[in-house]
Amino acid sequence: MLALIPKQAVLLIGLLFVFGVAVGILVDAVGRRPRTSHPAVCLELHVQDRCECFPRGRILTQWRLCSAARGTLAVALALLLAGIVTGQLGPSEWSWVRVSLLVVSALALFIVGTVPEHFMEEHLWRHVARKHAPRVLLWTLGALFAMHLLTDVLHLESAVRSERWLRMLVACLVGLIPESGPHLIFVTLFAEGVIPLSVLMASSIVQDGHGMLPMLAHSRREFLVIKAISFATGLALGAAAMGLGW
Repeated sequence: MLALIPKQAVLLIGLLFVFGVAVGILVDAVGRRPRTSHPAVCLELHVQDRCECFPRGRILTQWRLCSAARGTLAVALALLLAGIVTGQLGPSEWSWVRVSLLVVSALALFIVGTVPEHFMEEHLWRHVARKHAPRVLLWTLGALFAMHLLTDVLHLESAVRSERWLRMLVACLVGLIPESGPHLIFVTLFAEGVIPLSVLMASSIVQDGHGMLPMLAHSRREFLVIKAISFATGLALGAAAMGLGW
């Protein structure tokens, strides 16, 4: 969202923060249910691991014994930085988007170059690079392909525009999937002007990415309760925003 619709993304993030705090306070006041009294056994805890982002005296040693994961990520980020600086990647003109890409990529390279080997192998390489990055890539390609089918092949853009409440319902139903990838479809649709902000808002409220997967493993009942609350909230607030013309 920050890449495609930066202004609307900042507005939406602010609205979601306000809605989240307000709904959380309301649910706590109405529900008054006891907290979970035992930890989830499904979670992998790293009790003895301490991550030092800048471990003095060990950075050069880590590079002398550079692992394949650190080397691969460092080279990839260095090439990304070179592409951004030379204008081969991202915007050709210097703007806040190009500067943001440069700063974020430089920070990522700094992190890759300084974190301990455990954090590099377990979290950056296995969790982010091998698990989440391919999913984000595939969902992004899927969203772009869906947009191509919708507008260029099936020519259903006018039909999608006219069915306001159906779009709202579908956005909330898709948000129930415990994965952030499907949300990219609605981000792309909004960026193309096919759906209004209210539909994107409803989708953003209901979906919570893979953050709910530990809850699903811990308690299916609690997972369904939380999802039901987010679904009702997203549908209600999205409908209110649509009524305001958003």
